[in-house]
Amino acid sequence: MLTPEQTHLLGWFREHAASQRAAGFPGRALRVVTGALGLARRHLSRDASAEERLILFSLLADAGRLLLECGHAHQAEPDLRLALDLAADETLAVPPAAWADLRQYLGAALDAQGREEEAAEQFVLALDLLETLDPPPLASIAGVANNLGMIRRGQGRFEEAAALYRRAQEIYEAMGPPHALDLATICNNQGSLFWAWSQPDLARDFHLVALKLRRDALPRTHPDIAQSASNLAAVYHDTGDFDRAGRNYLRALEILAHHLPEQQETYEIVAQNYADLLEQSGRAGRADRLRHRTRQKLLKARERAADRL
Repeated sequence: MLTPEQTHLLGWFREHAASQRAAGFPGRALRVVTGALGLARRHLSRDASAEERLILFSLLADAGRLLLECGHAHQAEPDLRLALDLAADETLAVPPAAWADLRQYLGAALDAQGREEEAAEQFVLALDLLETLDPPPLASIAGVANNLGMIRRGQGRFEEAAALYRRAQEIYEAMGPPHALDLATICNNQGSLFWAWSQPDLARDFHLVALKLRRDALPRTHPDIAQSASNLAAVYHDTGDFDRAGRNYLRALEILAHHLPEQQETYEIVAQNYADLLEQSGRAGRADRLRHRTRQKLLKARERAADRL
């Protein structure tokens, strides 16, 4: 059983963790919530009151979300499942919005572990819950639709993915400029979908929209612009438009060079694709020089990264 002082302290811990997370320090927030969760578990028994179980539910949900944000999906899953078990107790009267959040977090944790179908099941349940809310939380619905769409695309269930992406696109378009970057993400994902679906014209069009949205909203050297440029270059490359492909590969490489060593893998892939294009267009010498420069650039980036350790 919790004393009134302990109950107050746990509430303060949750508020402090929320402020740390809002300030951009999820690791600090996680440490605070982990300590609070340990305190609650030490003092709560099976015959805890509904109020005490609701406190435990909230702490488990907080811990699961923060573990997920800190990249610990495997550790997040047990806390999220325990929170769902507690939420099933009708005496706690957990609101549908909190249920939906838990389903989203658990879906993301499962997806991060490569358990796509289990993740999809959670996202479907989350969508069903979100659609029942009045008013419906449109941004959350769009986010879950996007996550589920990515899973369906990876499974080759292209029609389902297209419908989910379209739903998210319609929401973000209706929400206007504040969600321009969310819309760019959806357009980027649709470009990838239609490319995998052997519809290069649609893939090109969506990547062009994503690139414009990102160039309008982001600093000119932002890596998301490089992502859109490299995706667009790949479409042009495979459809034989080597001039446009080359310009976009170069644009992507120029941006990614500002983000080494963090973007080493992406830089190497884009450079290799551009070198392949140069070879295919009869410029083998330039392709060899590009590969050599890339090796040297990446070697220096790795050395700088090692020096920081």
